[in-house]
Amino acid sequence: MDHYLTFGIDRTFGIDRERLEKRFYQLQSSSHPDRHVRAESERREQALAESSDINEAYRTLREPIPRAKHLLELYGFSVADQKSVPPGLLMTVMEAQEKIAEFEAATDRETKQEAMSELVAITEGLETQRKAIDEERDRLARTWDIAMHPTDPAQLSDREKEELGRIAQLISERAYLETLRISVTAARQGKPAFIQH
Repeated sequence: MDHYLTFGIDRTFGIDRERLEKRFYQLQSSSHPDRHVRAESERREQALAESSDINEAYRTLREPIPRAKHLLELYGFSVADQKSVPPGLLMTVMEAQEKIAEFEAATDRETKQEAMSELVAITEGLETQRKAIDEERDRLARTWDIAMHPTDPAQLSDREKEELGRIAQLISERAYLETLRISVTAARQGKPAFIQH
């Protein structure tokens, strides 16, 4: 389902949230099931389905990452298919695993404090990497939004495919960084840390 089509708006990464919300209320006011309680059973069911579609579209389009994933999927780029993690990030994962193990194994206060400081530094590094990814993704998204693009994925140029592929990769990397950050934060709080790669 094309959520952009549901709202009658262009396929862009950036959206005016205020206009989206206004359009959401317009669509819901005409299709909400409560407005069709006296209608035939078939029309009530149709209104319920329309209302559900509108809610799903709104939930997806109002937030940047779900919206970007949806736009990419409409063009055949699944973020879930992005498996390549940059070598630099793999080194960060190994370093984080090592420091978490040191922190959990530490028996004296000084060693535990030192490991904690290193985990804090890793967390700050992850935040810096996430910001850099967000900046590049935002830059590519703004460039994409300025140009006109076909709605048919088969008509995308090689350059357009390359741009969308890079955005999908960045979103995947960001998710990986976020999982790693959560794991390191959990370890710092004395909770189990699960780092997957």
